[in-house]
Amino acid sequence: MISVKNSMNEINAVALIWFEEKRSSKHWNLTLDQASVLLGGISHNTYNSLLNQASNEHSIDLSSDLENRLSLLLGIHKAIALSSPKGCESDFWDRPINHPIFQRRSVKEVLLANPSVLTFYSVRRHLEDRCK
Repeated sequence: MISVKNSMNEINAVALIWFEEKRSSKHWNLTLDQASVLLGGISHNTYNSLLNQASNEHSIDLSSDLENRLSLLLGIHKAIALSSPKGCESDFWDRPINHPIFQRRSVKEVLLANPSVLTFYSVRRHLEDRCK
């Protein structure tokens, strides 16, 4: 019988690999520095070590903060995907938004300027509300 912790560790691995794919210039165009900021300020070495473990072992134990941040980024991505024309999701990540939360900045700019979990929640909530 698979334990809940093992299942969560497998989900963590998939989430981190997904984030690395989205980090590329083809999608979100995040530098390693920017990715580290979004993931709570982890070091490049830690990020690369976690990514290698996720890729090789298909399972990784992450802190609750890192799990939460990956979950919120996935929710933000989903909301953008649901509210943008097909194939334009990456454009909406970089497009300025005229709303008080964003102050004419893009999702990417807002999250990098204030990478608190509260900011992630606020951005996700706003984008999900646009999907309703």
